[in-house]
Amino acid sequence: MGGRKDKRRDDRGAKAPDASQLRPSLHPTYARLLAAELKRRGFSDDEIFEGTRLSWTQLLEEDHFVSFEQFRRLARRGMELTGEGWLGLDVGRSTQISSHGPLGYAMVASPDVGQVLNLAERYSSLRLRIVEFGVERAGGRVRLRIEDTVGWGDVSEYVSLHIFGALCLLLETVTGMPLPDTRIAFTYAEPAWAGEYATRFGGVTLRFDAPASMIDMPESFASAPCITADATAFRQAVRLCERAEARRQSDGNVAQRVLDRLLDRQGDYPSLSEMAKDLYMSNRTLIRKLKAQGTSYQMLLDDVRQELAVWYLRQTDMPVEAIAERLGYRDTSNFSRTCKRWFGLTPRAIRQS
Repeated sequence: MGGRKDKRRDDRGAKAPDASQLRPSLHPTYARLLAAELKRRGFSDDEIFEGTRLSWTQLLEEDHFVSFEQFRRLARRGMELTGEGWLGLDVGRSTQISSHGPLGYAMVASPDVGQVLNLAERYSSLRLRIVEFGVERAGGRVRLRIEDTVGWGDVSEYVSLHIFGALCLLLETVTGMPLPDTRIAFTYAEPAWAGEYATRFGGVTLRFDAPASMIDMPESFASAPCITADATAFRQAVRLCERAEARRQSDGNVAQRVLDRLLDRQGDYPSLSEMAKDLYMSNRTLIRKLKAQGTSYQMLLDDVRQELAVWYLRQTDMPVEAIAERLGYRDTSNFSRTCKRWFGLTPRAIRQS
C-alpha cells in the first residue's frame, strides 16, 4: 500500500537502493514504543526482533536515530506477530507527549491548537525524517497534511496510524476534549478491519483512497486554548527546539555526516584518514567525536555494508560476486565469511530467507 517505488538502476541494470531509507531517520523512541507494546502483549525479545537486526538492548542503550529500513523491518514483524493491521494506531494512542522530546514539551505548553500545529510543521524533523507536515487553512477548515518523504511501502498503514494516533492523543490532551468535526484521510484503500479504526478514533470521520494524508479540523478549533499552556515553559522548549534544529542544519552530528557520505559511495569506501580529510578534521578529532557518540568509523562502515548487503541480496538478482564487489570486497569468499559473521547466514541463505 502507499509508498513510492525507487526506479533508479545501477550500472549492471539492478535496482539501486534508496539511500533515504537507509539513512538514520527516526528517533529510537518510536521503535522502543512498538517493541514495548509487543512485549506488553507477551511476545519475547527473540520473537519481536527475529529478522530485524535490532535488539531491545540496542534500542535502549543507543540514542542514535534508526534508519527507516530498520524500523520497517520491526513494524512488519510486529504486524506479523499480532495479525493486526491497526497495530500502529494502538502504539500511537499510547505515545506519551514526553516521547517527542523538546518538541513534545513545546507542544504541551503551547497557548493554543494553532501553535501546536505550527510546531509540528516546523520542528517534526527533530524526531522524524520520514515525513513532512504542512498546515493549510481554507474554507473554514485547518488541515495538517502528512507527506511520505521516503516511501513507506508495505508499512504505510502502520506509519500512518502511528502518526495519526499520536496526533489525536496529543490534541485531546492539550485541549481536554474530544476532537470536534474532525476528518482523517488515508491514501490507501479501506482495509477489512476499518471498524477497529473507528472504535479507537471515536467520533472522527475516516476517508480512504484519498489523494493526500491529512487531519482536517474546523478552523475555529485552531484557536482553542491549551489547558496545559505555560508561557515560560513554552519559550524554554522552543529555544531547545531552535538549538537542536541549528545543530542539525549545521551537520553537528558527525556520525550522521559519516553515514551520509558512506551511503553515497558505491564500493570505493574511503579510509578513516580520507573521511577525516573530507570532513576537514584530523584523524584524532574524527575518532574522538565518533567515540563521544558511542561509535567508530569501522562500526559505521560495517553498518552501511550490512544494510546494503541485505538489500542487494533480497531486492535484486545481482550475482553474489557483483554484490561483494559493490560493497568493497574483491574476494567473494571473504564476503561470504563476513556475512556468516554478521548474520549467521551465507549470502545464498540470506537471499532465500
